[in-house]
Amino acid sequence: MNKWIIVTGLLVLNLLLGAAVYERFGARTANAQIGQAKSDVASVAGFTNNQTIFYLLDVSSGKLAALRLDVNNKRIVPVTTRDVAADLKAVR
Repeated sequence: MNKWIIVTGLLVLNLLLGAAVYERFGARTANAQIGQAKSDVASVAGFTNNQTIFYLLDVSSGKLAALRLDVNNKRIVPVTTRDVAADLKAVR
């Protein structure tokens, strides 16, 4: 009977460890875009004049936004926006 208890205990321990590993490393999804307004966004970060700038392009609408990272005030400041889709239509 001692052998049966040890085998059962090891089996339960393995199941618990397997569940812990699955919970820790299992597939996770990002829920940053909630609702109907889901879009594809391409982003690029750059560093100029001792400032960090982020460029975000909404691929579906063609809107480009430039954002500056204000380290001292711990916030993101909008710099400018641009309609890239209209620019491409003007070039064609």
